[in-house]
Amino acid sequence: MTSDIKRIFRTAWELVARLGQKKLPFIIADDQTRRSWARAVKSYDSVPENYKGFFDALPPGERNPFPYTVITPTFRGFIKPENEKLICNPGGRIYVLERIGNKLTSTCYPLEDIFYVEAGKILLYSWITIHGVDSNGVPTSSTIKSSLVTDYLITPIVESIRPATILAKDTDLGTEIAYFDCLGRLNFKFMSYAKKSIRSGEKVIQTILQPEIRAEVLKLFDKTFSRSISTAHLIILTDSELIIIRDDESQSWLKGSRHGGIWSYIPLNKITSVSLTGKDNDLLVLSILLSEKQHLDSLFQVSMKGELERLVNRFKSY
Repeated sequence: MTSDIKRIFRTAWELVARLGQKKLPFIIADDQTRRSWARAVKSYDSVPENYKGFFDALPPGERNPFPYTVITPTFRGFIKPENEKLICNPGGRIYVLERIGNKLTSTCYPLEDIFYVEAGKILLYSWITIHGVDSNGVPTSSTIKSSLVTDYLITPIVESIRPATILAKDTDLGTEIAYFDCLGRLNFKFMSYAKKSIRSGEKVIQTILQPEIRAEVLKLFDKTFSRSISTAHLIILTDSELIIIRDDESQSWLKGSRHGGIWSYIPLNKITSVSLTGKDNDLLVLSILLSEKQHLDSLFQVSMKGELERLVNRFKSY
């Protein structure tokens, strides 16, 4: 038994050596977790030296006051390597800087050219992905990953991308979030997520909840086996944006409710068109077109057709 264990360790070490890893980083779990936390940079004096050239190049009006800035992650994991990234929002733009070795790359997104932002929270892991057109006119996306513990540092970036709301006299936040109470008996998690997604001044117009869609694979004796073809998702239309909340597709191994969720915040003025088409097995596809090459598709059961047609017709009237 002892010789078998030694052989396993020797094989693993040889594999690491072939991959070019000279030294295996033995880091205790607690320390490694902390190294994955994002951190806020609150002043120019706190900026790491390798990023100061970027801030020096900004116009004085965008450096003072110092823009909201976050660095994440702060380590290179062995199993899942991540490059360090810095994200900030000076002068109506979002910058994502990535450190690759000794080099620094920069992607700039003017706020008006961002199609939508995706935010995911799964167990202890969180991320945001910005989809849009960079300052060079190239369609692109950037993902910033961090620990859920420091997700609150990323939230202001997401909020700066979401469209501004106008506080109408007839709009009360308590009344708007009460709109989702009816979801409690259908999907309590999504009801809670929906309520937390609505901001003060935002008016809810329509919601559509689609439970998980499963397709039968085979029947064996009295037991039916099926597979998931679409996770549960919720569409929320407000007067300023379209919000899509969905379960994580990668958790197909779970038998019960899936952990966490993924949010997509889409400004209404970025939606070119909305269409509804049929699909095999009595299913419907709702397509949100954002540009010639950018679209989001959601799968629904045909029983949702009436609600989906009302949603499509609302966009036709805009």
